[in-house]
Amino acid sequence: MWTSLNKKVFIFLSIILAIGIISGILFLIFLNEASKELIFLNINEYIQNINNYKINNIFMDIIILSSIIILSIFIIGIPISIFFVFFNGFSIGFIISSLSSIFRFKGLIYSIIHVIINKFIFLFFLYFLLLALYKITLILIKYWVHKEKINKDELMHLFKKMVLCLLIILIYDLVLYFFGNKIINLFNFLLI
Repeated sequence: MWTSLNKKVFIFLSIILAIGIISGILFLIFLNEASKELIFLNINEYIQNINNYKINNIFMDIIILSSIIILSIFIIGIPISIFFVFFNGFSIGFIISSLSSIFRFKGLIYSIIHVIINKFIFLFFLYFLLLALYKITLILIKYWVHKEKINKDELMHLFKKMVLCLLIILIYDLVLYFFGNKIINLFNFLLI
């Protein structure tokens, strides 16, 4: 059900993501020329050897998301999850601005395709995972502070939703690990 809280959380996370994207773009713009040159050399090397790399987000996502989930019980995970959304936005902005700077319009198209393949589904299910997590944290705060009774059915429903999103993210990471490079390589003609 799309409640007022869902909309507020979705808008808030979208704003954090947008700020991250803008920060990633601005970071490259304000970087000194020597650092830009080093980054561009690393990107060119990555693109030349892209067949040898695998997109491996599995362990990082397991560690970060499980840490956020566990720490959210103690409320510490909420700011960390917000920073994680910002970080993902920053990396998207950085990828787009870097590839656009090197390859111009073709780099922009390639970077958008890369972001869609590498981040879109992840961010979609991350939003729902965080939404369920925020609601669980809110229920726990109400229980601890106001001694409100916990609705175990609602808590279990939110927990199942969170676990389902986590599983989908991990399956997506596995698909990217095995097939991500093959899919992205289909668009390498844009960088030639």
